[in-house]
Amino acid sequence: MDSARTAFRYCLTALLADALSVFRLGVAAAILWLGWTDGRAALTTVVLLASAGWISDSLDGPLARRSPCPTKLGAFDYPLDVTLTWVEFIYAAMAGFLSPIFVSGYTALALTFTLWFRRKAVLVLFMRGIDIMALTIVLQHAPTYLLPLLFWLVILAYVHRARARRDIPRWFDELACLFHLKRNILDEE
Repeated sequence: MDSARTAFRYCLTALLADALSVFRLGVAAAILWLGWTDGRAALTTVVLLASAGWISDSLDGPLARRSPCPTKLGAFDYPLDVTLTWVEFIYAAMAGFLSPIFVSGYTALALTFTLWFRRKAVLVLFMRGIDIMALTIVLQHAPTYLLPLLFWLVILAYVHRARARRDIPRWFDELACLFHLKRNILDEE
């Protein structure tokens, strides 16, 4: 009976990880709705929602890795990250913080380069640009939230330091190889 209860608890962690992923999709939908209905007036709510979405992202992976049961939505984790990032970007245009023409052009450029190179590193590069723009908007229009956001980023950097030490150099190597600045490590794998 104890092993059945333990198995159920572990499968419950996979279910919780999936629920956190679905929550992120709900956050993205709510941000779009707020952009459509309230625009700039919803910035503080959008900052809090986006923060909750990114907190759920930082929790779903560790939960999924600790569960012996496979998650149903694990394959959608990265697409949900991209969705939440781009929804924040679209919100910035809907709320008038950024030009819709700029957002459309940046999105078209990101799509073109991502499809051309077919590498996750390229899309991540464009996503980090959106992150910087989002932090800039928060700094200018909701500075009260900047310090907690930066504090959260420091905590995340500390918690994920081993993963960052492994993945960040690899990401830079992949970008360098794409632009022929370094021998292609992708061919060696």
